Amino acid sequence: MHDSSTTDDHSGGSPTSPTAFRFQVPPEFQTVPLGIGEDEDAFGEQLRSFARDYWGERGDLEQLHRLTKAMYAANAETLVAGGAVHNALGIFPVGGSSDGSQPPERVSRATLTVSVRELGNPDPHVTAAGIAESLDQAAGDGNEGETQLVTLPAGPAVVRIAGSRAVWELPDGEQERFFVRIEVWLPFPGEDRLLLFCLSTADVQDLYLHQAVLADIADTVEFGETDGPGEADVAPSVSPFSSY
Repeated sequence: MHDSSTTDDHSGGSPTSPTAFRFQVPPEFQTVPLGIGEDEDAFGEQLRSFARDYWGERGDLEQLHRLTKAMYAANAETLVAGGAVHNALGIFPVGGSSDGSQPPERVSRATLTVSVRELGNPDPHVTAAGIAESLDQAAGDGNEGETQLVTLPAGPAVVRIAGSRAVWELPDGEQERFFVRIEVWLPFPGEDRLLLFCLSTADVQDLYLHQAVLADIADTVEFGETDGPGEADVAPSVSPFSSY
Protein backbone atom coordinates (compact mmCIF):
# COMPACT_ATOMS: atom_id res chain seq x y z
CA MET A 1 0.00 0.00 0.00
CA HIS A 2 1.36 3.40 -0.90
CA ASP A 3 1.79 5.93 1.88
CA SER A 4 -1.04 8.40 1.58
CA SER A 5 -0.68 12.16 1.77
CA THR A 6 -4.23 13.36 1.15
CA THR A 7 -7.59 12.25 2.47
CA ASP A 8 -10.66 13.68 0.80
CA ASP A 9 -13.86 13.70 2.86
CA HIS A 10 -17.20 14.51 1.29
CA SER A 11 -19.70 14.60 4.10
CA GLY A 12 -23.44 14.65 4.53
CA GLY A 13 -25.05 16.24 7.57
CA SER A 14 -28.62 15.13 8.30
CA PRO A 15 -30.19 11.70 7.70
CA THR A 16 -31.53 13.01 4.38
CA SER A 17 -28.12 14.27 3.26
CA PRO A 18 -25.97 12.28 0.85
CA THR A 19 -23.77 9.65 2.44
CA ALA A 20 -20.26 10.84 3.27
CA PHE A 21 -17.35 9.14 1.55
CA ARG A 22 -13.63 9.28 2.05
CA PHE A 23 -10.56 8.13 0.11
CA GLN A 24 -6.80 8.57 0.21
CA VAL A 25 -4.29 9.28 -2.56
CA PRO A 26 -0.51 8.72 -2.47
CA PRO A 27 1.90 11.66 -2.23
CA GLU A 28 2.93 11.36 -5.88
CA PHE A 29 -0.34 13.11 -6.79
CA GLN A 30 -0.70 16.89 -6.97
CA THR A 31 -4.29 18.07 -6.55
CA VAL A 32 -5.66 20.16 -9.42
CA PRO A 33 -8.14 22.79 -8.09
CA LEU A 34 -11.76 22.35 -9.17
CA GLY A 35 -13.18 25.38 -7.36
CA ILE A 36 -15.95 23.44 -5.63
CA GLY A 37 -17.33 25.62 -2.83
CA GLU A 38 -14.85 28.43 -3.58
CA ASP A 39 -15.56 31.97 -4.72
CA GLU A 40 -14.05 33.21 -7.98
CA ASP A 41 -11.11 35.01 -6.36
CA ALA A 42 -10.11 32.06 -4.17
CA PHE A 43 -10.37 29.64 -7.10
CA GLY A 44 -8.27 31.93 -9.28
CA GLU A 45 -5.55 32.10 -6.65
CA GLN A 46 -5.57 28.30 -6.30
CA LEU A 47 -5.08 27.95 -10.05
CA ARG A 48 -2.28 30.55 -10.10
CA SER A 49 -0.51 28.64 -7.32
CA PHE A 50 -0.96 25.38 -9.22
CA ALA A 51 0.51 26.89 -12.41
CA ARG A 52 3.53 28.22 -10.48
CA ASP A 53 4.09 24.81 -8.91
CA TYR A 54 3.81 23.14 -12.30
CA TRP A 55 6.16 25.41 -14.28
CA GLY A 56 8.26 27.05 -11.57
CA GLU A 57 8.47 30.63 -10.34
CA ARG A 58 10.57 32.22 -13.12
CA GLY A 59 9.22 35.61 -14.20
CA ASP A 60 9.66 34.86 -17.92
CA LEU A 61 7.08 32.06 -17.56
CA GLU A 62 4.22 34.38 -16.62
CA GLN A 63 2.49 33.96 -19.99
CA LEU A 64 2.70 30.20 -19.61
CA HIS A 65 1.30 30.48 -16.08
CA ARG A 66 -1.70 32.42 -17.42
CA LEU A 67 -2.29 29.94 -20.22
CA THR A 68 -2.16 27.03 -17.77
CA LYS A 69 -4.55 28.79 -15.40
CA ALA A 70 -7.05 29.45 -18.19
CA MET A 71 -6.81 25.90 -19.54
CA TYR A 72 -7.35 24.25 -16.17
CA ALA A 73 -10.17 26.65 -15.26
CA ALA A 74 -12.06 25.62 -18.40
CA ASN A 75 -11.32 21.95 -17.75
CA ALA A 76 -12.50 22.25 -14.14
CA GLU A 77 -15.83 23.68 -15.30
CA THR A 78 -16.35 20.69 -17.60
CA LEU A 79 -15.31 18.17 -14.95
CA VAL A 80 -17.52 19.63 -12.21
CA ALA A 81 -20.49 19.69 -14.59
CA GLY A 82 -19.91 15.96 -15.06
CA GLY A 83 -19.90 15.28 -11.31
CA ALA A 84 -16.17 15.44 -10.57
CA VAL A 85 -15.22 15.92 -6.91
CA HIS A 86 -11.44 15.42 -7.18
CA ASN A 87 -8.79 15.87 -9.87
CA ALA A 88 -5.04 15.31 -9.60
CA LEU A 89 -1.85 14.81 -11.59
CA GLY A 90 0.47 11.98 -10.59
CA ILE A 91 4.23 11.91 -11.19
CA PHE A 92 5.86 8.54 -10.42
CA PRO A 93 9.61 7.85 -10.55
CA VAL A 94 10.60 4.72 -12.46
CA GLY A 95 13.96 3.08 -11.85
CA GLY A 96 16.72 4.44 -9.67
CA SER A 97 17.28 3.33 -6.09
CA SER A 98 14.87 3.31 -3.17
CA ASP A 99 17.33 5.24 -0.96
CA GLY A 100 17.66 8.06 -3.49
CA SER A 101 21.34 7.50 -4.20
CA GLN A 102 20.51 6.81 -7.86
CA PRO A 103 18.04 9.16 -9.58
CA PRO A 104 15.04 7.70 -11.42
CA GLU A 105 15.59 6.73 -15.04
CA ARG A 106 12.38 8.49 -16.01
CA VAL A 107 9.00 9.48 -14.62
CA SER A 108 5.56 8.12 -15.45
CA ARG A 109 2.59 10.49 -15.41
CA ALA A 110 -1.12 9.94 -14.91
CA THR A 111 -4.30 11.93 -14.34
CA LEU A 112 -6.79 10.91 -11.66
CA THR A 113 -10.42 12.04 -11.69
CA VAL A 114 -13.02 11.02 -9.11
CA SER A 115 -16.69 11.64 -9.92
CA VAL A 116 -20.09 10.99 -8.38
CA ARG A 117 -22.73 9.73 -10.82
CA GLU A 118 -26.46 9.25 -10.38
CA LEU A 119 -27.52 5.65 -11.02
CA GLY A 120 -30.43 3.47 -9.95
CA ASN A 121 -29.09 1.18 -7.23
CA PRO A 122 -31.50 -1.43 -5.83
CA ASP A 123 -28.54 -3.30 -4.34
CA PRO A 124 -24.78 -2.72 -4.76
CA HIS A 125 -24.16 -6.32 -5.91
CA VAL A 126 -26.94 -6.12 -8.49
CA THR A 127 -25.81 -2.68 -9.60
CA ALA A 128 -22.16 -3.74 -9.99
CA ALA A 129 -23.22 -6.78 -12.03
CA GLY A 130 -25.38 -4.53 -14.23
CA ILE A 131 -22.51 -2.10 -14.79
CA ALA A 132 -20.19 -4.97 -15.75
CA GLU A 133 -22.77 -6.34 -18.19
CA SER A 134 -23.30 -2.91 -19.77
CA LEU A 135 -19.57 -2.33 -20.18
CA ASP A 136 -19.10 -5.80 -21.66
CA GLN A 137 -21.93 -5.07 -24.10
CA ALA A 138 -20.25 -1.82 -25.10
CA ALA A 139 -17.03 -3.75 -25.75
CA GLY A 140 -18.97 -6.20 -27.91
CA ASP A 141 -20.29 -3.27 -29.95
CA GLY A 142 -16.76 -2.32 -30.94
CA ASN A 143 -15.56 -0.33 -27.94
CA GLU A 144 -12.31 -1.78 -26.65
CA GLY A 145 -11.98 -2.68 -23.00
CA GLU A 146 -11.68 -5.39 -20.37
CA THR A 147 -14.13 -5.55 -17.46
CA GLN A 148 -13.97 -7.45 -14.17
CA LEU A 149 -16.17 -7.64 -11.08
CA VAL A 150 -14.17 -7.19 -7.86
CA THR A 151 -14.86 -6.85 -4.15
CA LEU A 152 -13.35 -3.85 -2.36
CA PRO A 153 -13.40 -3.13 1.39
CA ALA A 154 -16.18 -0.61 0.64
CA GLY A 155 -18.28 -3.08 -1.37
CA PRO A 156 -18.72 -4.67 -4.80
CA ALA A 157 -17.19 -2.78 -7.72
CA VAL A 158 -16.27 -3.03 -11.39
CA VAL A 159 -12.80 -2.49 -12.86
CA ARG A 160 -12.48 -1.56 -16.51
CA ILE A 161 -9.32 -1.07 -18.58
CA ALA A 162 -9.54 0.49 -22.04
CA GLY A 163 -7.18 2.01 -24.56
CA SER A 164 -7.60 4.89 -26.98
CA ARG A 165 -5.67 6.56 -29.79
CA ALA A 166 -5.37 10.30 -30.36
CA VAL A 167 -4.19 11.83 -33.64
CA TRP A 168 -3.10 15.43 -34.17
CA GLU A 169 -2.76 17.05 -37.61
CA LEU A 170 0.53 18.97 -37.60
CA PRO A 171 2.29 20.92 -40.37
CA ASP A 172 4.84 18.13 -40.83
CA GLY A 173 2.25 15.33 -40.74
CA GLU A 174 0.13 13.38 -38.30
CA GLN A 175 1.24 12.68 -34.75
CA GLU A 176 -0.43 9.92 -32.80
CA ARG A 177 -0.39 8.93 -29.18
CA PHE A 178 -1.95 6.06 -27.29
CA PHE A 179 -3.61 6.29 -23.88
CA VAL A 180 -4.82 3.75 -21.37
CA ARG A 181 -7.68 4.42 -18.97
CA ILE A 182 -8.32 2.44 -15.79
CA GLU A 183 -11.71 2.84 -14.15
CA VAL A 184 -13.24 1.68 -10.87
CA TRP A 185 -17.04 1.85 -10.62
CA LEU A 186 -18.15 1.62 -6.99
CA PRO A 187 -21.89 1.86 -6.07
CA PHE A 188 -22.85 3.62 -2.85
CA PRO A 189 -24.11 1.09 -0.30
CA GLY A 190 -27.61 2.56 0.05
CA GLU A 191 -28.14 5.33 -2.49
CA ASP A 192 -28.79 5.78 -6.20
CA ARG A 193 -25.25 6.99 -6.77
CA LEU A 194 -21.84 5.57 -7.58
CA LEU A 195 -18.21 6.65 -7.30
CA LEU A 196 -16.21 6.55 -10.53
CA PHE A 197 -12.42 6.61 -10.28
CA CYS A 198 -10.63 7.19 -13.61
CA LEU A 199 -6.87 7.05 -13.99
CA SER A 200 -5.57 7.92 -17.45
CA THR A 201 -1.99 7.80 -18.72
CA ALA A 202 -0.09 8.07 -21.99
CA ASP A 203 2.71 5.98 -20.48
CA VAL A 204 1.04 2.76 -21.57
CA GLN A 205 4.16 0.71 -20.82
CA ASP A 206 3.51 1.43 -17.13
CA LEU A 207 0.01 -0.04 -17.09
CA TYR A 208 0.76 -2.42 -14.21
CA LEU A 209 2.21 0.40 -12.11
CA HIS A 210 -0.89 2.54 -12.55
CA GLN A 211 -3.22 -0.41 -11.99
CA ALA A 212 -1.56 -0.94 -8.61
CA VAL A 213 -1.81 2.77 -7.77
CA LEU A 214 -5.54 2.91 -8.48
CA ALA A 215 -6.13 -0.37 -6.64
CA ASP A 216 -4.47 1.10 -3.56
CA ILE A 217 -6.66 4.23 -3.75
CA ALA A 218 -9.84 2.19 -4.22
CA ASP A 219 -8.99 0.08 -1.17
CA THR A 220 -9.09 3.22 1.03
CA VAL A 221 -12.67 4.25 0.17
CA GLU A 222 -14.98 4.49 3.18
CA PHE A 223 -18.67 5.33 3.18
CA GLY A 224 -20.46 6.95 6.11
CA GLU A 225 -19.42 9.37 8.81
CA THR A 226 -15.77 9.17 9.83
CA ASP A 227 -13.77 10.41 12.80
CA GLY A 228 -11.21 13.12 12.37
CA PRO A 229 -10.96 16.32 10.35
CA GLY A 230 -12.80 16.78 7.09
CA GLU A 231 -9.93 17.86 4.88
CA ALA A 232 -6.77 15.86 5.43
CA ASP A 233 -5.59 13.91 8.44
CA VAL A 234 -2.01 13.63 7.16
CA ALA A 235 0.17 16.64 6.33
CA PRO A 236 0.60 16.97 2.55
CA SER A 237 4.02 16.23 1.11
CA VAL A 238 6.16 18.56 -1.02
CA SER A 239 4.72 19.02 -4.51
CA PRO A 240 5.91 16.23 -6.80
CA PHE A 241 6.47 18.88 -9.50
CA SER A 242 9.47 20.16 -7.58
CA SER A 243 11.13 16.74 -7.43
CA TYR A 244 11.50 15.76 -11.09
